[in-house]
Amino acid sequence: GKQWFESLKRPKYSFSFRVWYIVGAAYYILFGIITYRQFAMGKTFFSLPIVLLLLVMLINGLSNFIVFKFRSIKWFYLIIYPFAFLLLTLTIVLYPIDMISTVLAFLYFIWLFFDLYHGYNMWKMNEK
Repeated sequence: GKQWFESLKRPKYSFSFRVWYIVGAAYYILFGIITYRQFAMGKTFFSLPIVLLLLVMLINGLSNFIVFKFRSIKWFYLIIYPFAFLLLTLTIVLYPIDMISTVLAFLYFIWLFFDLYHGYNMWKMNEK
C-alpha cells in the first residue's frame, strides 16, 4: 500500500509519507491520553465519551484500511465526514467534563481541515 500511495499525484501542499507517520503517532498519543483521562475519571465502556472515542478510533482505522487495502482515495475522503462529525460530537461531549481532553480532541479536529483539503485534491488528481 505504501508504494501505491507514494505513486499517487499529490496536491501542492502535501507531506512526505514520513510526516503522515508522525501525524498518525500524534493521533494515537492524543487519543490515548484522552482515553486514559476518561477512564481515570471513572467513565465506563458504556459511557458516552468512551463510546464516541471507540467510534472515532474505529472509523479512523477503517479509513486507513480503505486507503491501503482497497486503494480508494474517494472513499477515504468520503469517510472523513462522518469521522469529523463524531470527532466534533466527542469534543462537545468532553467540553463540560474535561477541558484538557477537549483541547486535545479539538487539535485533531483542526487537522481535519487540512485532511479534507488534501483528501479531496488527491481524489480529484488521481481520479480515473
